Amino acid sequence: MKRGSTIFLQVIIVLLGVGVLALLLWEPQVEGRNVNATLFEIYFKDPFLAYIYLAFVPFFVGLTRAFKILGYAGRNEIFSQRSVRALRIIK
Repeated sequence: MKRGSTIFLQVIIVLLGVGVLALLLWEPQVEGRNVNATLFEIYFKDPFLAYIYLAFVPFFVGLTRAFKILGYAGRNEIFSQRSVRALRIIK
């Protein structure tokens, strides 16, 4: 791959991760049932939010591995053992 396209894709992955993280942190505060709740009540007394955050751990692991694979592609190491290992983790 060309260096410019891998950098572009890495930037897109970073922006996607930052956007999803911002949404995960911002959305509970504007949710209708938490309008009058404190931050402690919003984040620590609602088990549903804990499940949501746990569900997004594999998503962020996949994003970091995709970022690493694009780094390997930028250095022309796409068929190296490290990139294959990163693909196995995503799989």
